[in-house]
Parts: sequence; structure tokens; C-alpha cells
Amino acid sequence: MKQHNQFKQLMFAGILGAVMTVGGVMTTQLTGQAATEPTTGQTTTEPHADQDVVTFGDSNLEEIVAKGLGVTGPVTYGDIRHYSGKQLDLDYTLLPKYDAKENTPILLSSLEGIQSLQELPAGIGVKVQLALESDVSLALFEGLPVSGSFSVLQDNMHGRRDFTDLNRINLIADPTHSPMRKLTIGGATRYKNQGGLTNYDVKELKPLFAKFTSLRTATAEDPTNIALPDQNVTDFSFFKQFSPVYVVAYGEFTVFSQPTYIDPATFTQETQLRVPAPFKGLDGEPVQTSTSVWSAASQKFTEFPTEGTDALVKGIDAESPWLILGHWQGNKNFNYLAPIQYKDGNKLSVDGYQYYKLVWEKAPDESSNSSSNTNTNTPGTGTTTSPDADSSSAVTSSSENAKEGDQAVAVKGSVVYAVKPIYLYQRPTFKQSQRQARYVKQPRINRPMFVVTGYAQSVNGHARYLVKDVNHHSKTAGKTGYITANAKYTVPVYYQKKAAKMTVINPAGVNAYRQVGLKKRVTHYRQGTTLKVTGLKHYRLTTRFKLSNGTYVTANRKLVTTQKTTTPAYIRTKTTVNRYRTVNLTGKRGSYAAKKRVKVLGWAYSQPTNFDHFGTLRYRVAGGYVTANAKYVQAIR
Repeated sequence: MKQHNQFKQLMFAGILGAVMTVGGVMTTQLTGQAATEPTTGQTTTEPHADQDVVTFGDSNLEEIVAKGLGVTGPVTYGDIRHYSGKQLDLDYTLLPKYDAKENTPILLSSLEGIQSLQELPAGIGVKVQLALESDVSLALFEGLPVSGSFSVLQDNMHGRRDFTDLNRINLIADPTHSPMRKLTIGGATRYKNQGGLTNYDVKELKPLFAKFTSLRTATAEDPTNIALPDQNVTDFSFFKQFSPVYVVAYGEFTVFSQPTYIDPATFTQETQLRVPAPFKGLDGEPVQTSTSVWSAASQKFTEFPTEGTDALVKGIDAESPWLILGHWQGNKNFNYLAPIQYKDGNKLSVDGYQYYKLVWEKAPDESSNSSSNTNTNTPGTGTTTSPDADSSSAVTSSSENAKEGDQAVAVKGSVVYAVKPIYLYQRPTFKQSQRQARYVKQPRINRPMFVVTGYAQSVNGHARYLVKDVNHHSKTAGKTGYITANAKYTVPVYYQKKAAKMTVINPAGVNAYRQVGLKKRVTHYRQGTTLKVTGLKHYRLTTRFKLSNGTYVTANRKLVTTQKTTTPAYIRTKTTVNRYRTVNLTGKRGSYAAKKRVKVLGWAYSQPTNFDHFGTLRYRVAGGYVTANAKYVQAIR
């Protein structure tokens, strides 16, 4: 195999951005793919006659089934019903086109037809070793009688979310009583499956693991053999419940976006970076799965020493955005990594590649949004954070938030919004594997909002909000989970202190009312209007600004601000500029010639409900919206 050349073709997840070169390793972004549903499923409403030919959606699958049955022509239902062997072997490695030297899986484009094997004689099952394209639905595995090993390889299972269909295969006793019976749920691309199953995902497969464990061979000492190659799992303590167990997980692909700081003022090639073990073993202990560090200068991996389970890394490429540690079992460029042997008879073999985000600046005194401790080394060394930390990016704090002094915990039932990038997690102790949604930093008027429904603490004592996403029309609307309660990241949506003035920033403006409950509308104020404030009034779990004319307006930070704002009165076009119907610049409504002076009526940001991207500023003009890009227009204050 050409493993070494593949180091230059590793593909990162979306958080690593578009095509880039990292330490000599070429990376590119992949997009998630939805599962392809079966189109012509076999039915039981019209029983098939023995002579009926089984319809397969992939010729390779048809050939695999035919070889297993020992037939040379088209597979019929009679061939299946009258199969007389002990176990049907479905194995892509038995195909003539399979190259054992290259060891590249033959990917099936469809499982259509495999459901016909449910008509095998009672007590007879299959032994499975199949590889699937990433968009193939796993639903047709439901009810498949499996009596031997079950091995399915498919990339991007995490993004697909239909992997739980594997819980519905019909596991039965092995008539051969093989002690080597193994359950394998793996990726199809060795050492670079960016969308593999995570710690949380494998827990959703507990029914499958439990059933398989109950059917281990008659010898009680024989372990349950579970393989999770080329996935994104970092914590294997979940599998201890299936003892005795031997877990094999070669090729785990992991990206840690929590910053690893290196002070450029003291950095040399002798600078040593201490990297804590990123994995947890069957007993929950730290496990170092890497042995070497990638160097762009030498274009190779070099072994590093360890202290305990910490990696001690030197020779880091200056200004490189990523630190790449790894090990590839069986590759000639790496030494053999022995399995971990436990006193209770369990075993674990794991390796793979880890990518650590490097930030070339002096480390802050304290990680402000972390769920774990920061290890600060002696001067001249790097600083790393635990991979279980909340990996929200570090962004300069908002001066307004500091002035507002909103350090108190938000009241239950009130609304908070995110002023920096955050994630929504399944549990209060933040782990990368338990992220449910990502919210990148947004323009103020587009910031994501959450209703606080409860409180919690991480194992390290960090405060968390239990929340519900209330961002209507967004793909995350209605989700529930935990976010940080750190006031540098989340603050109450409503102002808590009086100000002298406020300015309307909502593109649609705000209304003023006679009553604090915002009833009996008096007037409407457009975006950009600055008003004198005489008081702040609380109304249930919200607040209102009382204006000098005695009316009330909302004190929602997404709609108004107490900070000074500047908006251009006009723009002058530098080239021909199109005008559009929407803020996303869709629906062309004409254009302006170069050097045209245009009155600005307001401003807004594109994609107000898309929290994967920071919106782009647009100017509202008569008849629609135009770009605010300084390359095309000049703002005139």
C-alpha cells in the first residue's frame, strides 16, 4: 500500500476549512451526504416463487451472494430457501477484482437485494464483510440473520445518523462456534475518515454490542471481539461493560480545535510541547495512541519521547497552523504498537492521527471557556489544553458586555444570546464528541438566542445553562442541551442597566408604546434613530427602556444598543453595482452605474438564521439591497 503518500491526502472535517496545506499534508473539505433510501425494496405481501430471480441494486453484491450460495447463474429465491450449508459467507475479499496487496475495499453502491437472505432456512445465518459507499442506507440490514462475524465499513456514519439501523440486524448463534467471531463497525477510508462515529454515537449502538456479547462462543474466557477502525472514537471505557472484551480501533481520526499556544517570542526548534494523552482506555485511564510527529521540513514522521502518557514533542514547524501526531499500525514507517493488556483479561489496541490547532501567541493566563485545566509549561515551551475542553474559539471580548457588568447568572426562563462562538452539548461536561450544534460568532443583530430552562456544572465546576434554541427558521430551532454560562460567551439578551441613550439597530426598526407591557403603540422608530433614555423598567423576565417622552421600547440587545453607532448616509459606487430584492442578494432589481451617489436607508447582514457562517454586511437602499464591500462602494458618512 502507498500509506506514506496518503499523508499528503488526509481530509479534514469542515472546521478545518477549505483546501489548505498543513505541514506538508494536503487537506480538503468534504460535505456531508444524506442517506440514499432503498428504491425498490423486496416485499413480503407478494411471496416470491422459488424460480423468481432476486433483484440486486449492485452487481458486486449479486456476485458476493452468488459465491456464498455456490451458484453460477442469477440468484433465485429457491437458491436461498434451500441453502444447505452451515453459514453463508458474504465477503467482498472473495471477489476476483479484489486486490489483496492493495487491500482497498470494494464499495457497494446499494444493499438492495440483501433482504432476500431473510428467507434462509431457520437457524442459518450469514457471515458479513461488506464495504459501502457513504450514501448507502443501512436500513436494509434490518432483520438480516447474522450468525458469524459482522463487518461493515462505511465513511461518514456520524453525519448520516442512520447507523442505529444496525441495532436491528438479527444476530443468531454461530453454528461454527468460532472464537474469532468479530463485530466490526468501521470506516472505509483508512486513517482519514473525517466523519466517523464518535463517543456518543457508539453508545447508541449498545443494543448491537450487548446482543453480540451475549452470543460469544461457548468458552466463557473467550473475549468479545469488537473492532471500530477508522472512526472518531476517543473514549473506550464504554466497552468495559462487555467484558471480557478485545477492542481494536486502528486509524481513529481526531481534530482538537481548542487552541494549543506557542509563544513565538521564545520559540526555537528545541521548544518542547507537552501534549496530554488524548484517549481514554477501557478503565478510563489516559492512553497515548501516537508515537510520532509530522514535520513539513523533513516530510516524514519522527518518533517523540513520552513522560508517563504525555507526548514530549520537539521540532515543530514554525508558524504551522496544525500539529499532527500519529501512528499507523502495520506501516513500515512506524514501529509495532503492542495492545494494552488489562488485569481483568480485557485488551485494547488503538492508534490514529490527531490534529491540534496551533495558535502562535503567548498563552492567556486562564482558558476562559474550557471544561478542563490548562497545562502551562516553563518559559519557552508550548501550552496545550485537554482535548475534552470546550473548543469554542477564543475571540476578543465585547467591551459592551464588560461595561454592562452582566456577570450574574441569567434567571431561569429568561433569554441569553451568544457573543462568541459556542457549541450546544448533550451534557454539562463538554466533550467534542457530544456537540449537537455549532454557532459561529455572529453580527449582533443575528446572534443566536436561547431560553434558559435550568442549570448545571461540569465535573470541573464550570457553570452551564440548560437551554432551548429559540432561533426560529434556523435548522437548530427547538434543540435542547447545554451551553457555557461564562459571561464572556453568553449574556442576557435584555439590558440590565439604565443608559443615557440608545440607538435602534434592528433593520425593521422598533415600536414605542404607552405601556411597559408594550401595549398601545404610539410611534415607530427606524433603524439608526438615537433616543434619550430616562429609565429601565423590568417586565416579567424582560426589560424596557423608558424614553424621555414617557413611552417604552424594548431593551433587547439584538434590536437596540447603548453604544455609539455610525452608519453611512450615502454610498458612492466604484463600479457597476447590482441592486437585489433580498439581503442575500437574490432577485436582481436593477443596477447603479459607476460613480453613482446612492442614499443609504439602513443596513443588515446576510443569512440571519444560518449559524454556520458569519453574515455579510449589506446596505439597504430604495428598492432593495446592495453590497457593502469597500471594493465596490465607498461609504460616505
